[in-house]
Amino acid sequence: MDICKYSAENFASIRKAGLEAQIQFLLDHTEITDVVTRYGQSVDMHDFARLRTCYTDEIEMDHKPTTEMERTHFTADEWCALAEKFHTQLDGDEHILVPQGIVVNDDTASCHVLMHANHFKRDAKGGPFQSLIGSYDLEFKRTSDGWKICKSTQQIRWSEGNWQFHTDIAKALG
Repeated sequence: MDICKYSAENFASIRKAGLEAQIQFLLDHTEITDVVTRYGQSVDMHDFARLRTCYTDEIEMDHKPTTEMERTHFTADEWCALAEKFHTQLDGDEHILVPQGIVVNDDTASCHVLMHANHFKRDAKGGPFQSLIGSYDLEFKRTSDGWKICKSTQQIRWSEGNWQFHTDIAKALG
């Protein structure tokens, strides 16, 4: 699907809709953007209870580029425990996430998110810095508690710095 074309068609359609539909469109986009922002902030602040609020109870994750795990179904609690185990081994994280092409279809939505993640591990052999540049393709479900991520696919376009400490941490998850 061409997200840019679909987004343009989505905006054209919403301009013709009534005020209530326009307001719902804005609320949906704002809330989905908030979930993406909260995801990054929660990981960076090591607030894994807050990270849990971003997900439905059951999730499908494909973060093989950084976890070395195939596409897997998890409970959100299991996934957040893995995230905690991974990120607390680092001395610092910084995730810059830019949502693009939010597409809402009734009670489901999708969003392409540009990702720039910096990782710092003070005592890493080979250097303390590592950066990932890539994206996430996220799918969302509308729940009684608002929009939540139900599926995440990570792509890495390139990395810079010391990949070895990232690999060592990923292997420790197993």
